[in-house]
Amino acid sequence: MIETRSFRTQARTVDHLGREQIADCPTAISELWKNSYDAYARNVSLHIFDGESPVAALFDDGHGMSYEEFIDRWLVVGTESKFDTKADNEEDRDGLPKRTKQGQKGIGRLSSANLGPLLLIVSKRKNHDFIAALIDWRVFENPYLLLSDLEVPITRFASPNELINLLPDMFERLTENIWGTPEDLERTKRLELAWTTFDKLTLENTPDSVKPSDAIAETIISAYFEEKHFQPWSVWQDKSGHGTALLVSEINDDIKAQLRSADPSPSTKEIRKQFFATLSAFTDPFVDSISNEENSFDPEFTYEVRIWDSYTCEAIIEDERSLLNRSITEEMEHVISGNVDENGVFRGQIKAFGEWRKLGSEYVINPPKDLKIPKGPTTYIGKFGLHAATFEQVRNSSTLSDEQFARFRDLADKHSGFLVFRNGLRVLPYGRVDNDFFEIETRRSISAGREFWNARRMFGRISISREQNPNLRDKAGREGFIDNASAKAIKLIVINILRKAAYEYFGQASELRDELLPDIQEKNEKERAEQQRKELAKKNAKAFRGRLKRNLPKINSLYDETCEVNSEFKVENEQDLDNTQELINKINDQLSDLRITGAPARLGASEDDYRAFRRLYSTIQERVKTLEAVRTEAIEKIKPSKPEELAHKQLQSHASRIQARLRSWKKAINTIQETESKRVEMLFDERNKQFHGLALPLVEQVRAGRLSLDKALVEMGNIHSILDTENEDTFQPYLESLELMSENINIELIARQGIAENIALKDDLNRINQLAQLGVTVEILGHELNSNERMIREGIRQIKSNGDIPGTRLVVEGFEALSHQLEFLSPLKISGSRTRRIISGEEILNYLQGFFDTVIRSRAIRITATEEFQRLKVDELPSRLLPVFVNLVNNSVYWLVNSGTENPQVLLSIRDSKVIVSDNGPGIDELDQQNLFKMFFTRKSSGGRGIGLYLCRVNLMASGHSILYAKESKFKILDGANFIIDLKGVYFE
Repeated sequence: MIETRSFRTQARTVDHLGREQIADCPTAISELWKNSYDAYARNVSLHIFDGESPVAALFDDGHGMSYEEFIDRWLVVGTESKFDTKADNEEDRDGLPKRTKQGQKGIGRLSSANLGPLLLIVSKRKNHDFIAALIDWRVFENPYLLLSDLEVPITRFASPNELINLLPDMFERLTENIWGTPEDLERTKRLELAWTTFDKLTLENTPDSVKPSDAIAETIISAYFEEKHFQPWSVWQDKSGHGTALLVSEINDDIKAQLRSADPSPSTKEIRKQFFATLSAFTDPFVDSISNEENSFDPEFTYEVRIWDSYTCEAIIEDERSLLNRSITEEMEHVISGNVDENGVFRGQIKAFGEWRKLGSEYVINPPKDLKIPKGPTTYIGKFGLHAATFEQVRNSSTLSDEQFARFRDLADKHSGFLVFRNGLRVLPYGRVDNDFFEIETRRSISAGREFWNARRMFGRISISREQNPNLRDKAGREGFIDNASAKAIKLIVINILRKAAYEYFGQASELRDELLPDIQEKNEKERAEQQRKELAKKNAKAFRGRLKRNLPKINSLYDETCEVNSEFKVENEQDLDNTQELINKINDQLSDLRITGAPARLGASEDDYRAFRRLYSTIQERVKTLEAVRTEAIEKIKPSKPEELAHKQLQSHASRIQARLRSWKKAINTIQETESKRVEMLFDERNKQFHGLALPLVEQVRAGRLSLDKALVEMGNIHSILDTENEDTFQPYLESLELMSENINIELIARQGIAENIALKDDLNRINQLAQLGVTVEILGHELNSNERMIREGIRQIKSNGDIPGTRLVVEGFEALSHQLEFLSPLKISGSRTRRIISGEEILNYLQGFFDTVIRSRAIRITATEEFQRLKVDELPSRLLPVFVNLVNNSVYWLVNSGTENPQVLLSIRDSKVIVSDNGPGIDELDQQNLFKMFFTRKSSGGRGIGLYLCRVNLMASGHSILYAKESKFKILDGANFIIDLKGVYFE
């Protein structure tokens, strides 16, 4: 006889599929966020409420569920929306484009068990009532219960304020999963037996524990949700007509650790770090409208995590694209980005040491020769995009500015990592510190210098999609890709791309590093020295102005007090002689106290006050000399009876004065030394503890099994190297300065004189540049004179041939053009005014349009400016600024004319507060860009001297301005050449 039986599902199956499947709590949250994405939510948020019983609430504004959908789909384990013909209808999408589903197995909702045991789910579909259900996931841990014996209390209500009153009954109905009901005695018996058996087994294994049935019943009865827990939900606020909320009580320790009230222990800090690392960058921050990478997709989905206490609300995780995005990573000095095709070939661009070395798809990397690319329908890899950026680990080797380096280093502390995004959403666990799928840290442990890439200061991702990469499937617990042929191949391809880029461009094995690094380090040392000189000059100038401000009123008072001192001053006896000497001593002492040294090379607004001070000081010194002359005559005339007493008295006076000043200096020095000694001691203590603070978590991770010993040792070595370099840079110069002081070498005097000499040399350079500018003016004038001379010659020829009027007209026009050019050259003359004044963008535009009037009319070249440029204001010498624009426009005119560009245009505009001078000509070849500003470099076939752009740069440098050729896309306003001028002190009306 043949019998048939159906499967009987134990309740614990739900626990296996949910809580036990997901790697950890943050991963479970990410799965729930993906569910919200699949429900066409625009926004999802996790709110953690502190209190006696902390509550976590996950809110979204997706399409929500009706009562029937909750019963037929949410409560049915394993439903898959791709088999639902009603899925993704236009009403559900609410104006959003169709989304590729992130859920695969229909069990993602069960991961909510990982947040905490007690779940209240509330959902609202448009034009339907609210539904609510209450679940305690711990009942599914009982292996003796049948799934069919467990019931979920569900209710419907029309208004949000009804729910709070319905909750007590829902709690009561939930307890029936433990005690049963009189209406179903058979079920009640099965429940009683199952809980009795489970309680007994639990107590046998852990005698000190509470019976599971009692623990669950106590939680169900005592747990509560309040009105405040729903307030952040847009549906509750009636800002949205649809969405879903999941509220959890008895929350997971990982969630509790995010609260301010959590114990600030090392383990709490580590939990917070892992929580942030998992949930930050949930959507692809590297999507850019101008990048053409495969699967680069903005999902139009925002996320955040907020913590609440009695007084405040704080976002601890939120959409971070303002902090980390494509444009920010492209500011870094090493960047690689592009696409990998189905054959594993990478084509893209690469930037090394601050310069793009290959652009577009010029940089090609073939897959490893020994790798056979899988091609089968269940193994092929498909196309995917790649973007990675980083910067040098040691500041002295970096092409970045101090500000950029510090910004990126701080960014790396929280946001670094090489991630994976599928259809714009993050795939876990890639990018977390404890995951090394692409073997970045493994290779660094072999050779950190040669392999170069460091996950802790690396930013980037690969972008995949379900459509193009269907064989890259996640493991059930979201612990990475299933280890199939496709995953293996993509791993090896990415590893090969990163290694090739390091070997050829950034790492110790690259020839480019060997070539550039000495110059970079030398430049950084010079810049650091220059910065310190500037800081010292600024400090000295501030101190000088302070002393001048304090001493000028005092010198005025002393001047008034000594007005009666002149050659008629009377000294008639020994007492008068004694009083005169005391007066001389008093005035000299006051002058000594008021003396000001270390005047800066440029006094600026203090110049008039300093001149007045010097005049008064000199006059008082002359009055002292007058007194000394009177004293000399009086000594000869009076002949004191006891001159040795007067001499001894003077000795005591001078000695007392010297001792008083020495005591003052000693006191000041002792105060500074004590303060400095304490500061240095604190700095030593801080530096001593710094290594332990950074390295100790590595030991904890090794102990917890999250990090291998080898990786921990490598990372410790890196931390040691960085801190040792920083300590040397901090303390070695300090020690050397003390040694110089111990040898009575006046460091301050040397520095002050060096700064003064440096400023004097810059002034000389400015004068040379102004003189050289005359040559540029002559070059331009000569070019225009040649053109006009030909017009006049042609006019004369025509007059001679037939005396016709057209010839006369050309002569007149040529003469007027010459006169016009000479008129507009007047601001450029060296003999002209050297007074700085406010120059506007409108004035620059009018000047250029007038200067190139003939070209504009004869060649139909438009010279225009944006409204923002015309509102520009800068305080500068016209003779320094106007020639720069003349040179740039003159170059544009030459290439526009010679290239035959249609509708030629020169545009002056503003981007990021910088001036952009653009044209729509042929642009400048990449190979020529690095030489643009070198003396005598030119690509003009005729008339080019190669000094215009060089003088533009040095002329601007003289006032602290700068000029660059635009390489970043955001500064390429027109298709041709684009120059960036960074004017210091610029502002806009």
